[in-house]
Amino acid sequence: PPLARALSRHNLPVPGETFGDFPNLIGYMMNSAPIRRLGLSLALVALTAVTALGRNDHPFSSSSTLTTEARTLVQLLEQAHYNRDSVTSASYSEVIPNFMADLDGQRLFFLGSDKSMFNARFARNVYWNLSALGNVDAAYDIFGVYEQRVQSRVNWVFDELKKDIDLSGTDTYRFDRTKAEWPANSAAADELWRQRVKYELISELLNKKSIDDAKQTVRKRYERMLKNLGEIEGNEVAELFLSNVARLYDPHSTYFSAETFEDFGIQMKLELVGIGAVLSVEDDYCVVKEIVPGGPADLSREIKPGDKILSVAQTDGEAVEVIGMKLRRIVERIRGAKGTRVTLTVQPADAPDPTARKLVTITRDVVKLNDARAHAA
Repeated sequence: PPLARALSRHNLPVPGETFGDFPNLIGYMMNSAPIRRLGLSLALVALTAVTALGRNDHPFSSSSTLTTEARTLVQLLEQAHYNRDSVTSASYSEVIPNFMADLDGQRLFFLGSDKSMFNARFARNVYWNLSALGNVDAAYDIFGVYEQRVQSRVNWVFDELKKDIDLSGTDTYRFDRTKAEWPANSAAADELWRQRVKYELISELLNKKSIDDAKQTVRKRYERMLKNLGEIEGNEVAELFLSNVARLYDPHSTYFSAETFEDFGIQMKLELVGIGAVLSVEDDYCVVKEIVPGGPADLSREIKPGDKILSVAQTDGEAVEVIGMKLRRIVERIRGAKGTRVTLTVQPADAPDPTARKLVTITRDVVKLNDARAHAA
């Protein structure tokens, strides 16, 4: 009771209200944490990680660094943002529907009932969970529901594509649903998706495909969606959630994770340390799209556009296969400190034998991105 009265005096939720793990609240009250990093080089004291709820397949959790950064973000916005006086703790409830919209921009997977549930469960305490605990469990729980909705709906689409679909009627589908409401319930969602599947099939038929080819194209589209969904990581979900917090203050404020901040620095400095190759992922393979003139890959003369990178090995390390790996993770393995070496297993694009392989060892160096520089005359 004394603790409950103390919390009430500070307008904090008392035990029993949705706030996150109550032991973490005790830990926060007993420990002060200096500000660490948010584009600034400040000190950090590690706190207990907050475990995300409700995800059994690959549950996400907040690291101590993320916990501190979430609190720090709110502190900096409240203290230093030019628009701080226009945002109150009640304004943070807007983060919930905005985050849902970022995940499901076409309003296809969530239901109107999901929005009501999330608002009832999370909206009232978004500010306190972030500012006091650095707790982003709401983001993980909402993403968990989104993941379930997508998986269920894609399986529904697969079943629908096995049927004979009547395309002879007069139907309407609103292809841009960014301003629409989420379907109210499962029955409304089913009807919406019946129209969407017809729309997608007709789009392929108008491109001179047979109905079987059209169905196969649509199926592959949703198979890729499931694959991309399964590759999303917890730090990406948290970054999206915290960026919505920053955008409460103005549309140009955002939150950078460590990876995004590194990429931003490369764009600003127009240089990086690596091999000097522009990569993409096509059908699970890492493909060299361009070679940066004057970079290590260009000087080696051993890698050409169209080559596929199959595995990456560090100096004296074992090769790690990168087929099916996310592009960001592949790039992380190829980048490194200046003067270090990386060995790539490459499938040459011009080799007549598709089983041909060659090992290419390149010494990393500073790569100037001159093509991205601004020019004027």
